[in-house]
Amino acid sequence: MNQVNARHEIIREWRSLPKELRQTDEQAAAFAMQIKDKYKFSSDSADRYQTVKDWLLRYLSITRGLERNAEGEGKMSGDEKSTDPGLSAAERKTLRSREAEEAVAEHESAQKAFHENRERLREERLRRETAAGPILYPAPELPDDTPVENVRFATRIRKTLHAAGMKTIGDVREVSDAALLSLPDFGSGSLSYLREALGLPSTDGVRPKIKKPT
Repeated sequence: MNQVNARHEIIREWRSLPKELRQTDEQAAAFAMQIKDKYKFSSDSADRYQTVKDWLLRYLSITRGLERNAEGEGKMSGDEKSTDPGLSAAERKTLRSREAEEAVAEHESAQKAFHENRERLREERLRRETAAGPILYPAPELPDDTPVENVRFATRIRKTLHAAGMKTIGDVREVSDAALLSLPDFGSGSLSYLREALGLPSTDGVRPKIKKPT
């Protein structure tokens, strides 16, 4: 679960408590300790309790500020929404302000989670590429045991070779022209390119393209 959803669920459970049980920082800290392991989420801090506690204290601070602004305009329990019937204009205004604060906080948290996830995916991709070895350009000098996935072929060609079960450059060199041409979306142009790039003349009449002198 990402931080945005975890925070939303934790705040929702906090708001579901009786009002007298969610008034003080101490109550927020106790609730954070109680619920910190219920929702699994990624966090910059190794201390999940501190992360949840910070969420609750921030929410409590916002609620207190809004309630102070609403003094003299009628007291609210903290459970109302601006769309609830029976509210005065002043109460609706106060609730909209509170909901806007919550929306901003959730947006900031979502943006942070998005960037963290993008960075995590980038690091995972780099680790996979490092483990797989360097990406090589196709050349006649490539050893036969070079994995096809480590060679910079066009995506269409790589996918076609992979689907046909060819895992190494040696597999590609050994297969006949007829077998290659029978593969889906693999024509004489692709065949000619492979034969030229990997340094193996065609055996079935398809010749590598001859480069024009410049």
